[in-house]
Amino acid sequence: MPKIEVRSSQARGEGAGFLASLAFTTLASVRDVYFGGVFQSTSPLGVAAVAFTLCSLLFLPIALARNPGSFRVLRHRWRELLRINVTTGLAWISFFFALRTIEPLLVQILFAGVGPLTVMWVDRYVGVTPPARLSQAERPIYLGLLVSLALAAAIAVAGLSGAGPQPLATALLGVALATGAGVSISMSTVLCRRLNDAGVAPTALVSVRFVGAVVLAVALALSSRHELSTLWPRSDRAFVLGAMLLLIVFPIFVSQVGISLASPLTVRAVLALGPVLIFGLQLVESRLSPSPYSLAVGVLYGIFAVSAALARRRQSALSVATFPTP
Repeated sequence: MPKIEVRSSQARGEGAGFLASLAFTTLASVRDVYFGGVFQSTSPLGVAAVAFTLCSLLFLPIALARNPGSFRVLRHRWRELLRINVTTGLAWISFFFALRTIEPLLVQILFAGVGPLTVMWVDRYVGVTPPARLSQAERPIYLGLLVSLALAAAIAVAGLSGAGPQPLATALLGVALATGAGVSISMSTVLCRRLNDAGVAPTALVSVRFVGAVVLAVALALSSRHELSTLWPRSDRAFVLGAMLLLIVFPIFVSQVGISLASPLTVRAVLALGPVLIFGLQLVESRLSPSPYSLAVGVLYGIFAVSAALARRRQSALSVATFPTP
């Protein structure tokens, strides 16, 4: 009977994690499409500064009330917290500018897809445990994932995306920003995991990890006359502010819930649906032309992303079976 109760509890947790991951993927897809349009006339720096300030203001009182011990840990590990703020700031601001530059669907593929490909390198230089080696079965899958990212970049550069033909420098900049954002967020995630393992609650970490993004956004805005002049939308300001709360701040919390409850396989499988969902939302928004090339690479990326998650789960299960715990 106890075993049945444990399994039932795990199933409920997995189900709740799946729903949270699905909610996050949906909200993130709406975020990418909506703010991709907003950023055509409004600086991403203003959105970043306001949204992440709100994030800290909302989560800090909760963390202080529920997890005061986390801040004692953070005080002693301030160097790691500083690195988290730097990598988080670079990731989000690069991501926002990429949304302004190239098609949101391709931004999401490059941003999310580069993570699994760089995790070995990130774990080697940032993590606390030796990086896991890819199995023979995983290598062709990761090669396919790399090919899908290369195709996404090629579609953007060749002018075959929903954004249409662009100057070569603009398209290359967008690809570089999206890819760099993916690498930075991977580093930030590994560093956050180190602090979580040291006893820092996710809510406490969320409340302080975006300070660097705010500082960087303000500094960049002050150094650019153009960005400063378009720092805030000239119309629908209340609507944009509400979108920040609903599509940027709230999904950050939802993502933490999904990751804490669902298995990595579930989370990655649900996230792989993002590009196709973004394609549908782009059709509704009608700012960009529908591109069959973008849709095809989105589906291809989703197949390889889910396959990589399945292969990693099988490899992990095999390792546990090979080296059973006493």
